[in-house]
Amino acid sequence: MKSAAPTPTSVRLTDETRKILDEAARRTRRSRSYLVEETLKQFLPRIVQKETQPSPQERIRRLKELEGIGARLLGPRTVEEIDASIREIRGDD
Repeated sequence: MKSAAPTPTSVRLTDETRKILDEAARRTRRSRSYLVEETLKQFLPRIVQKETQPSPQERIRRLKELEGIGARLLGPRTVEEIDASIREIRGDD
């Protein structure tokens, strides 16, 4: 399957970032465009995922709502179920 033709895009970089990019291009023998595209492919999904996760304040609010409820409503829970709930509330991957 062929990839789509690249679309020219202009990006403004600080001098410091440009120097880092140029050094990375030199060391890896790759173009700046290649490095920028690969970096964006790697990090944009993480940024989007963070945007869709509840904020720390929302996670704290949810925890406070659950305070004192415990096993009265949910019944006994396994260690794995408790760990999964903690990871969900913290927003762990």
